[in-house]
Amino acid sequence: MNHGSQLLILESCNPNEPSASMARLRHAYRPLVNKILGTALCALIGTALAPMSPATAKSWPDRQIELVVPFSPGGSTDAMARLAAPRLSEILGVSVVVLNKPGAVGAIGTSYMLAQPDGYRISTAGNSNLGPILVHESGQANYTLDDIATLGMSTTNTLALVSAPGRYAGFEGFLKELKEKPAESVRMASWGPKSPSHFYIELLAQQLGAKVLHVPFEGGNNAMLGAMGNHVDVAVVTAATALPSVRSGKLEVLAVTSAERASDLPDVPSIKELGYPDAVYVSFDGFATSSKVPADRLQILRSAMAKVLQDPEYQQAIKKLGADPKFLSGEQYDAFVRENLEKLRNVAAIAGIKE
Repeated sequence: MNHGSQLLILESCNPNEPSASMARLRHAYRPLVNKILGTALCALIGTALAPMSPATAKSWPDRQIELVVPFSPGGSTDAMARLAAPRLSEILGVSVVVLNKPGAVGAIGTSYMLAQPDGYRISTAGNSNLGPILVHESGQANYTLDDIATLGMSTTNTLALVSAPGRYAGFEGFLKELKEKPAESVRMASWGPKSPSHFYIELLAQQLGAKVLHVPFEGGNNAMLGAMGNHVDVAVVTAATALPSVRSGKLEVLAVTSAERASDLPDVPSIKELGYPDAVYVSFDGFATSSKVPADRLQILRSAMAKVLQDPEYQQAIKKLGADPKFLSGEQYDAFVRENLEKLRNVAAIAGIKE
């Protein structure tokens, strides 16, 4: 600032200064003042109109979410949940912790999730843990499908009939023994009563016109161990669960339950090509929460889950597990679940499954 400007400012501070000096001051500095005020106003308007950051904009969720797996660690459902959890956490901005609560074929874990209907508990949900609701007489489940709000479908899992290596000469050897031995003398293991593997054993027996002895285990890994040790003749587990043991030579696959051969087991015949198209069935899995969760929170969960389940990296990771990624939205998955569980309900009725 030059000396003249300093003099003008000092003069303007004198209350006895003539008004002409004030006029000259206002005229000289008007462009600068207007520029400063304009810049400040634009900044203020920009701040008001700018979208809030995610941390500022969202009010829910604001604390940890539990992702309940109603089975023991190590199975295909547990692996799916552990792939989804960190991705869901990143989208929602809160930690998502996987919590295993096995027992009663998924009923214990599912009941635990439903007991807190605020959206902070979600769970895996497929025909594995929804099976108990098909048989109300058992008393295992205190919930129905109407208590569950599906968040999205993640995978389908081809089932596999596995046995100890050399136990049978393929599926035909198994079928031959089934016909020659007395009823209920061939032992077939599932990963639990009223699980998809249990229902499939009954479906296959109905299609083959045979009677088998169902031997339930707690989880697919234990069912496979039963087959490895010849404590049972055949175990029905997901192909994804069986794959590591098959590759290491500990198990042999007699057939897969899909219409086509599994890409990871190209030398194994499908049940359809073996001549039993009505015995085709695949397990499926996804995620759900309580239907009592407030609508706005449910929409947030469904939107976030859709992003996770359609993420190419997530789907590629699912394929590495031996499962097939299959996305359905929350609403679509609800219709799919109801349709497929009806098929299993009919199988249960014919087999007389009650307990």
